[in-house]
Amino acid sequence: MSTNLRRLIVASGASNVADGALQTALPLVALTITRDPGAFAIVSIAGRLPWLLVALPAGALADRLDRRRTMVFVNTGRMALLAVLTAVVASERHELWMLAATAFALGVGETLYDTSAQSILPHLVAEPAGLERANVRLYAVAPTANPFPGPALGGISTGIALAAYFRDQGYSV
Repeated sequence: MSTNLRRLIVASGASNVADGALQTALPLVALTITRDPGAFAIVSIAGRLPWLLVALPAGALADRLDRRRTMVFVNTGRMALLAVLTAVVASERHELWMLAATAFALGVGETLYDTSAQSILPHLVAEPAGLERANVRLYAVAPTANPFPGPALGGISTGIALAAYFRDQGYSV
């Protein structure tokens, strides 16, 4: 396996763990605003909606843009967006619409990143016979990293942060 392919698989794994963590973390942050289960659902749906609305345009963009740059740009943008959201939440100025908009924007980024990762694969594998194996390796990362360790890490880290928040607000935890 080439170094570039290995880097792609590791980067895709890390990105998918973060995506899975955010699927749990962002809706839980909504609990600091309201106890309404609908708010939790709104943020959850907003994060998954881009796969329905943006998947086809993301594929077209992945075919037209430099895939490596797209992946770096998207994940850098998502990190910056999360840094801003973290500052807003820490200052206790966040609102439900901000969480939903952030979840949607992060979902758009996830769609672009994952599509670009799949599209760049043929450029990283020298021999056509190795493409199938490389594709299986890359594809095995997303369905494994996103739904399994990601949500658990998001739930644990957010649970710890929310417990501290509610304790500071005078609630018994």
